[in-house]
Amino acid sequence: MIRYLRYPIYVYLVLSAMLLQTSCSIIDKAEPIPAYLRITNIELTTPSDNSQGSSSSNVTDAWVYFNDNLQGVYPMPTRFPVLLSGKNSIRIRAGIVQNGIDATRIDYPFYNDWDSTLELTEKEILSLKPRINGYKSGTVFHCNEGFEGIGIDFEKTVSSVNDIVKTSNSNIVFEGNNCGKFEILSGTIDVTIASNKYYTLPKQGASVFLEMNYNINQVMEVGVIALNGAQVSQRSVIGLRATTTSSGTTAWKKVYIDLTEAVSSETTASGYKVYFYAKQDANVSNPFFYIDNVKLISF
Repeated sequence: MIRYLRYPIYVYLVLSAMLLQTSCSIIDKAEPIPAYLRITNIELTTPSDNSQGSSSSNVTDAWVYFNDNLQGVYPMPTRFPVLLSGKNSIRIRAGIVQNGIDATRIDYPFYNDWDSTLELTEKEILSLKPRINGYKSGTVFHCNEGFEGIGIDFEKTVSSVNDIVKTSNSNIVFEGNNCGKFEILSGTIDVTIASNKYYTLPKQGASVFLEMNYNINQVMEVGVIALNGAQVSQRSVIGLRATTTSSGTTAWKKVYIDLTEAVSSETTASGYKVYFYAKQDANVSNPFFYIDNVKLISF
């Protein structure tokens, strides 16, 4: 019995000594001191020849990579610690809100990355101003409508009385001299505007997006019309809410609409149009819809 009791006591004392030594080692170990990065916003630049259209963008998040390893995804403006020092390569990818829904955030596949080399120093705050240099090589602009040239890439459908026109009202126009405008006029109940031709778009899950700026005072549906032989099918993708501000006026917004599923689901389609549809809201007396910088893009 005596040997039985002494053995556990001995083990207990040895283990206690080991744990105490380990704890002291942990406490004595110096904590790493980070450097800090501050990113307020990410801007886009596009060529002056208008081959990629407007530089208007709405990059909400910074996807930050150091030495090809993901550091994190940061909603901007942001400041965050980095446990690295000295020279390190950095890559930032532009993150956007997909379909205007805050819960669905992705790194936008079409914008170029921003790359650089940074000298990181402990405790120091380094402020970055990333400027994305346009769209990736291989991006196809099926539609690039800024409403500045002759003609418009959109028209009313056969079922619509109301049509789309250009407006040059300086109190309304987003940028440049014009934007697109359509309304639900008195005596009518809805409006449908669509591309004036069918586009050949990639399927099998290939990324297809619609970018645009918009200013509307009631809900507007955005979707795809697919051509299958002599038949057409219409698929709604998203309903955009009114851009009404707290003061009661409306403001311009930028949206990135993911058409990938809608396009790929029409496996036998030979062509696609984009459409905008609205039915008059009983609470809105004069429905209006302004759009600009409409880009239909894929690889």
